[in-house]
Amino acid sequence: MNFSFSTPTSGACLVKLWASGRYGFSLPKKVEITGPDGVTAAYQYHSRKVGLSAELTNRMLVRIAIAQYLARGVDDAGAEVQEIDDALAPFGGALTQIRPFAPPPPPPRVRPSRIMARTAGRLACAKEAA
Repeated sequence: MNFSFSTPTSGACLVKLWASGRYGFSLPKKVEITGPDGVTAAYQYHSRKVGLSAELTNRMLVRIAIAQYLARGVDDAGAEVQEIDDALAPFGGALTQIRPFAPPPPPPRVRPSRIMARTAGRLACAKEAA
């Protein structure tokens, strides 16, 4: 999942969420935030919750990583991977999801109905028999 958000000091940033597993439900999850200057900060999440409590959603993980990125300092982003602190308050600003371009689906195929095909076949057989 790709997102973008705007920082008050440096401008627009790009966020990529990397999740393992077939549909992105498995842990660990990694959030990469790229600033407008091209410097990337990486954050990783391992759930420490024990019991039947609900997992954090992907969007909430992204918001917490953005809050941690802004609290740490946009200019202080480094190459080391930081652990996401789920006790931190999430980012409250606008978060825009970036969807990849997908071509429109092909038009539906039009096939003759089965009733018409059977009738045409029976008529052809009846003409041959006569």
